Amino acid sequence: MLEIEVMDVGTVNLASGRLVARDNDGWLSDSPPDQEAFSEELSPGRYRVVLSMADFNTRGVRQRAAAAKVVIKDEPVVSWEMALRSGQDPSKLGEEEFFRFSVDSGQGCFLDVTALPLLHRLRNGSRTELEAAREDVLRYGWAEITDSNATSELNVILFDCGMGDGVYPTWIGRSARGEAVCFVSDLELLSHSLGPIA
Repeated sequence: MLEIEVMDVGTVNLASGRLVARDNDGWLSDSPPDQEAFSEELSPGRYRVVLSMADFNTRGVRQRAAAAKVVIKDEPVVSWEMALRSGQDPSKLGEEEFFRFSVDSGQGCFLDVTALPLLHRLRNGSRTELEAAREDVLRYGWAEITDSNATSELNVILFDCGMGDGVYPTWIGRSARGEAVCFVSDLELLSHSLGPIA
């Protein structure tokens, strides 16, 4: 038996309406922002972030995130499609292949594309704030960092990746009208056998 707890963990400020899902401590390239942000453009604003946390407490294993979601509208999803970045063509994918973001630190994050410089500063500076947030992710499953050096209120929502290091797809849920109502990163915890946990 496995319990899933769905928890609100704050809001991400999408000041430009361009969402990025990525490793929160991995290598940051100097490539164009379009190669980081999803192509789907949203209305600028703050959007709720929700985690689905799998609870293994009866087996001595801490909670792990099974999925991370950015809620655009509180409407039912009637269809799903892969979230794409600039230049990605799903027709070139093989069977069961998907576009994804890579994780080498065991954790991911959501942020606006204009907040990428904040992530650069955190990684290349003293790292104290980033490391403290990453410790909170280990304890609670998530954390938030806000840009204290600007009036923009840009932020980064960090989250646990259930399967640790790996690659994770993100999907867009659409309403009956075809509008994006959420982005969901599948952290693949429930897609794999964890084997005996004892």
